[in-house]
Amino acid sequence: SGTKPERVRGGTADNMAALWRRFRSSAPGAGPGLWSRIRNSKLGFWTRSLVNDYKEACKEIVVGARDHPGKAGFYCTLLTGACVCGYKTPCDKSFHASLLESSNQLLILSPWVRNSRADRHVQNLVTAKNQGRLRHQNMLLFSLVYTAPYDAKTSIYNAQCEYLKPRWLDFPNRVLDIGFFGKWWILSSKMRDWDINDDEFVYLPAELQTVTSQNLHSAENERLFELKFQAVILGEEDTQVGGGG
Repeated sequence: SGTKPERVRGGTADNMAALWRRFRSSAPGAGPGLWSRIRNSKLGFWTRSLVNDYKEACKEIVVGARDHPGKAGFYCTLLTGACVCGYKTPCDKSFHASLLESSNQLLILSPWVRNSRADRHVQNLVTAKNQGRLRHQNMLLFSLVYTAPYDAKTSIYNAQCEYLKPRWLDFPNRVLDIGFFGKWWILSSKMRDWDINDDEFVYLPAELQTVTSQNLHSAENERLFELKFQAVILGEEDTQVGGGG
C-alpha cells in the first residue's frame, strides 16, 4: 500500500512527459507531429477557409462603411433598434403579471364604478387563463398572446385531430395582445380610464356625455368664473319691477 501512490505519481508524470514530447514533435522542423496532422486534415482546411471568409467579409464591411457612411449609419441604427426591441420583448410571465395587476385594480372598485370595456376584456383573459387556453409566442422583435380552442393537456378527439385544428386564416381573430418594447399594448389601451364607468353617462344629453380639454380650459369658462365675483347692479327696470310687486 505504501508504493501505490508512488506508482500513480510516476504514471501521471510519464503521461505528462509523453504528451509534452508529442507536442514538441509537432513544432516546425521536427517532422509531422500532431499539430501538423490537424492543420493538414480536412477539418484544418475547413477551419482556415472559414476564418478567411470571415476576415474578407469584415474587411468588406469596413471598406463599405468608409465609402458609404450614411448607408452604414442607417444599417447600424436599424440593427441597434432591432437588438433593443429583441432585448425588451416581454415574456409570458410579464403578461401574467400585467393581467394580475389589472385584475387587482378592477377588484378594488365597485362594479358600478368599473369601466365596462376594461372589465369585460380582463374577465375574458382570466377565463382563458383558468381554462389553460392562453398561448405565448416570441417573435424575436415582439410577442403574441393568443387563445387556443382547448387546453394543451386535453386528450379528447377534437383537440387531437389535425383536421379539426384552427386554420391559419383564423389566427388574427385569436390574437389577444401584442407585446412590444416591454409593454402589452392592447391590455394597456383597454385599461385606460379603468375607474370611469361610461354607462353612468348614457342618459345625459349628447353634448354633456363627452368633455374635451377645450371645454375645461376655454375663455368662456374663465369669464363665467370671474363674473360670479362681480357686484350685482340693479337698473331702473329692476327697481320698478320690485316696487310694483
